[in-house]
Amino acid sequence: MQGNYSFTFNKGGKVFWGILFLLGAAAFLVSRLGFFEGISFWSILFSIGLAAVLINSLFKGSWGGILFSLAFLVIVNDEFLGLEEITPWPVLGAAALGTIGLNLLFPKFRRQKSFKLIAGGEHRTEDTVSGDKVYYENTFGSAVKYVVGEISQVKLDNSFGSMEVYFSNAVLKEHTASIKIDSAFGKVALYVPGSWKVVSNNIEAAFGGVDTSHLNNFEAVDTLYISGEVNFGVVEIRSV
Repeated sequence: MQGNYSFTFNKGGKVFWGILFLLGAAAFLVSRLGFFEGISFWSILFSIGLAAVLINSLFKGSWGGILFSLAFLVIVNDEFLGLEEITPWPVLGAAALGTIGLNLLFPKFRRQKSFKLIAGGEHRTEDTVSGDKVYYENTFGSAVKYVVGEISQVKLDNSFGSMEVYFSNAVLKEHTASIKIDSAFGKVALYVPGSWKVVSNNIEAAFGGVDTSHLNNFEAVDTLYISGEVNFGVVEIRSV
């Protein structure tokens, strides 16, 4: 991939991913000793990564992240578990349907009351989002959002999919706003007006990257602060 990518961790992220890398090193040595006969090192490593996403999704309360992490854990280890008959599409279909059902039955598990929820889906969707505070979740799909009107806070969650969000017709409330991104196994692309100053040094990236090579870098009255984390994926921020 082209562009200038940054990879950063805060203190908590360093501890979490430091432990993960140590587990990966231990898995490599143990696999070479034959303790996990029939399981490849890469299966173990991917399983550790997926387990990390699962734990993170549990803390975030993301049904999609939880179910799809479990689904891919089954796919990666289907031979060892003896579950080849339900992989890959049956287990992925079950995860998709389960995500929809659990979001309908237990919406408060994930939803923040102060945010407007725009439902995700299993296919590419395009629509317009408006409101002072906006929340959007996309799981195992591809979606395009056009944010319009005055905004102050935006929350974007993306798991196993791609999300494009356009802010060309948005206005920052009192000249400032914040975006928080949580993305795992996918891509998030943000398109912001060239007249905005963007501060994005608070995005943690583990097995992923943040591309800001297409941003205008100058002082401006309107300032957009972007934070969050990206695991096994990429966040691209562009001035338009």
